[in-house]
Amino acid sequence: MWWTLLSVAQADDLRLVLYDPPSDRAAPMDKCDAPLCATLLQMIEGATKTIDFAFYGFRGQTALYDAMKAAQARGVVVRGVVDMDVKNVNYYDDTTEWMQAFPQIKTDYNTDLQTLATQRSFGNIKYRCPRPLGFEGPLQCNAFDMGNGRCYLSAHVSREPITFQGDIMHDKFVVVDGHLVWTGSTNASDSCAGGYNGNLVVTMDSTAVAEFYTSEIDQMVAGKFHHEKATQALPMHAAIDDDTSVDIYFSPQHTPMKKVVEPLLKSANSTIDIAVFFLTHKGVAQDLLDAHARGVKVRVILDSTGAGNEYSKHEVLRLAGIPVKIEDWGGKLHAKSAVIDGRVVVAGSMNWTGAGEDDNDENTVIITSPEHAAQYEAWFQRVWDRIPDKWLEGRPDPESHDSGTSCSDGVDNDYDGLKDAEDPGCSKIPPPLPATPPYQIVPSGGQKCSWDLLPQEREE
Repeated sequence: MWWTLLSVAQADDLRLVLYDPPSDRAAPMDKCDAPLCATLLQMIEGATKTIDFAFYGFRGQTALYDAMKAAQARGVVVRGVVDMDVKNVNYYDDTTEWMQAFPQIKTDYNTDLQTLATQRSFGNIKYRCPRPLGFEGPLQCNAFDMGNGRCYLSAHVSREPITFQGDIMHDKFVVVDGHLVWTGSTNASDSCAGGYNGNLVVTMDSTAVAEFYTSEIDQMVAGKFHHEKATQALPMHAAIDDDTSVDIYFSPQHTPMKKVVEPLLKSANSTIDIAVFFLTHKGVAQDLLDAHARGVKVRVILDSTGAGNEYSKHEVLRLAGIPVKIEDWGGKLHAKSAVIDGRVVVAGSMNWTGAGEDDNDENTVIITSPEHAAQYEAWFQRVWDRIPDKWLEGRPDPESHDSGTSCSDGVDNDYDGLKDAEDPGCSKIPPPLPATPPYQIVPSGGQKCSWDLLPQEREE
């Protein structure tokens, strides 16, 4: 039953809720009985004055909708923000209904239009690497130091051109009555809050932390999103007790990858366990390679959809000897998380990507606590053990018979416009997965790893 999947540790005013995938759910469900959602529902039902929320969007969470309506009816002031793209469309179907019910919901639509109007052309950029044949997206030239005098050279590029659809209001947080905070990687959807995906939630009871989140949503409710937001001078630091503290960073103001995640990886001396939806960040990839080279035990669990992204960095990690498992269940590994040296937990809404740090509205939560780190390590090990060792190599098609209930869950798991039996991956003879961009491993010769080690014609 679902409650066997609940993992909660409490240190006074902070709780970490982890949900083990795969659950007993065969598809996304319009239910709020999974602990990720139940903790939020309890907060909303107990609200007496204010509810502020920032959610990517809404789908299939009737219980949350009804509870929020009931709160509004009893006089609670409800404010919120959601994402919209440059066509004024949200990915989740029920978002419009929420906006009609709660007039104080704002979106980043106007900000995205302004960004679209100032988008510069990339046509005249000179690249250090040649473009692979058949790949038409933005070109990323990678030169990673794999240790032992080896350099990994690869041009990461999407097959299709990528046009700007809008930066993303990607937060998932709620502030209730000026002291309760609920946040993490869990969307208010039938797949995330409904318990189909692997996620985590952090809850805090702290007036200081709540004020920090409220100051962020104040800006967005006023129409300032993404790079329009004012930079708060410092990230939030709050001591919970003698053994536990929390630090909170917002994207893009605080550049959390550069300011905290990468330094944590650089300073790791024993273990790094990472469970993330996407891993495309170049700096993080090099940090993990460096940690592995100095003897840190590094492990990564990656979502199968994320592993199919042409910019994913899991391939170079594997080539260097870092074990990377790709999940094979129907739902997503939707967490954006890690534990470092049995002491620090990284959580929040930010995918480990350049866009997550530089452009989107996100929040990153750093928990320093041996107790919560041990809880996360136990969760990570359970998830690791449930993924067959065969997926230490290759990757399962996210919509195929290799991926749990993905061929019968009613979801377009690989975002190709087809789902279940319509998707070729669910046929009796599925097609092979698309090839990843080519790479080369060359000796460094004592030089810094770069494309200058090879004579290459530069793309204009």
